[in-house]
Amino acid sequence: MKSIAIFGAGISGLSAAHELIRLGHSVSVYESTDQPGGFFRSSRLHKDNMPTEYSWHGMGPWYHNAFDIMKHIPFNEKGTIYDLALSRPLDFGIFPDTDKAHFYDGFKSISKMFGMDKWEFLKWGYLMLKTWTSDNRSKIEYDKINAAQAWKPLLEGKAYRAWRSCFGPWIGADWPKVSLRTAGDFFRKQLTSKPPHQHKADHDGPAWTQGAGIGWLLFKGPSSEYWFNPWVKYLREKGVNFYWEKPLARLEFDGTHIISAFCAAERIQADAYILAINPFTTAEILSMDPELERQEQLKLFKPLVQGGPHTQVSFRLAFSDVIRFPRVRTAVVVSDSEFNLTLFAEEQVWDKGVDLGENIKSLWTGTSCISGIPGRIYQKAVNNCTKKEFIEEIKAQIYSCGALNELIRAANNGRELKDFPIIDIEVWHEWKFSNDGIKPLQPKWVNSTNTEAYLPSQVTPVSNLLLAGAHTKTQAQVWSIEGAVESGRRAAKAIDSRVVVLDQYRPRWIRIATKLDNWLYAIRAPQIVDLFLWLLLISSGGLFYVCVSH
Repeated sequence: MKSIAIFGAGISGLSAAHELIRLGHSVSVYESTDQPGGFFRSSRLHKDNMPTEYSWHGMGPWYHNAFDIMKHIPFNEKGTIYDLALSRPLDFGIFPDTDKAHFYDGFKSISKMFGMDKWEFLKWGYLMLKTWTSDNRSKIEYDKINAAQAWKPLLEGKAYRAWRSCFGPWIGADWPKVSLRTAGDFFRKQLTSKPPHQHKADHDGPAWTQGAGIGWLLFKGPSSEYWFNPWVKYLREKGVNFYWEKPLARLEFDGTHIISAFCAAERIQADAYILAINPFTTAEILSMDPELERQEQLKLFKPLVQGGPHTQVSFRLAFSDVIRFPRVRTAVVVSDSEFNLTLFAEEQVWDKGVDLGENIKSLWTGTSCISGIPGRIYQKAVNNCTKKEFIEEIKAQIYSCGALNELIRAANNGRELKDFPIIDIEVWHEWKFSNDGIKPLQPKWVNSTNTEAYLPSQVTPVSNLLLAGAHTKTQAQVWSIEGAVESGRRAAKAIDSRVVVLDQYRPRWIRIATKLDNWLYAIRAPQIVDLFLWLLLISSGGLFYVCVSH
């Protein structure tokens, strides 16, 4: 048995604790705030008991490690988190200002959803296929190319705006910053994932399967109430010690090992230490000891955080009346919104017993996914808005969405969105607005073209120091719930080889194509899809010549 000190009670830290305590190790978790969950947690600090979420989040069919770990966490005496707390798939739609909404209804619906004609869809698929069939080329080149800019020459204005609008809600990053590699790999996993996940019957219908291309899932209630509180209860019962409001202050390094860690003046000693905290804080702690900061993997943190934190602000719209939607679980991407807004009415998936707050009949959670594009009223980006300006901007951008208004009117006997009074607008409390801009209590990191090359592994040259978090190298390859769980499991596996980490699926044809493209890239030849098309054109030209000559 080893003693393990884990710093951070977010998803990655709890995942590492979950695996290590089950294998008999002594585990202590130190968290800087007074509650678990990190960037996924929820709260009820509002005066009317309204539930509020740190951010928009969903769970795709490639969340293998996340779903697997949920199967081991009791939700109540009737079953596990996986069995009882997950919703059925969402219906994602693209909602423009001056056109109808179009929903994802399988692969064949993609072109219609984004307003692409056949030629645009062919060009869209061509670039997507290049990202899927590249490995070394993708790691070295595509991770420095902005995805939106790469697709811009291939798509017309309407289709291009609709396509890039999904980057924030789905990939969780600013479309001006997300890399071609990240975007391509994200959609590859979404459309080719295996094995499928089987779900039991519930009050919404019979048993069902979530496989490749199937929509995303939410929890049936606020995240902390439906995941983190039951998880911490389970881990405590197993023997994990939790210490709240204990931020890591520094590490004591003897040149070979970490000999102790400090939370303020409190000295903590363990056999192994796992840093499951955000990379900005990690970079600050490492900078206190130049020798430690120079170690392989650890020296990556300075360039890893060079782009600064990501601004993704969540908010709630509380209505006094029930607002119906034509589809059961409608997720709205406001595609012409300058702030890249996503909206979802929580009561569509939450259990009937979940309290929405006093006098609240419909509760929409929304997220502003982009920070650097000026709004339409004040011409200020989210980064520079006051709280009042931010609220006025999101109201204007939502009310201007003609597709959303038309959908609301069709499902509510002619009543438009403006006919439903908003009784409250709440912004997640940890965002601090001022005339100098917006700042988070905890800085959030996401993948970008400036950071892809600097992801550290979970194992470091310091034998008893491990890293966890979705900012580390994972097969999930994107800042996500799945990446966080996988990283926590990989950190735990470095301590105890019995820990099981589930791999991401890659179709055999993609594995073969990437190996061939690695060879082509090594000899500076064109990408395999480009080469195939070039050869096809040459052979077609030769065939045409033969036919004409005869």
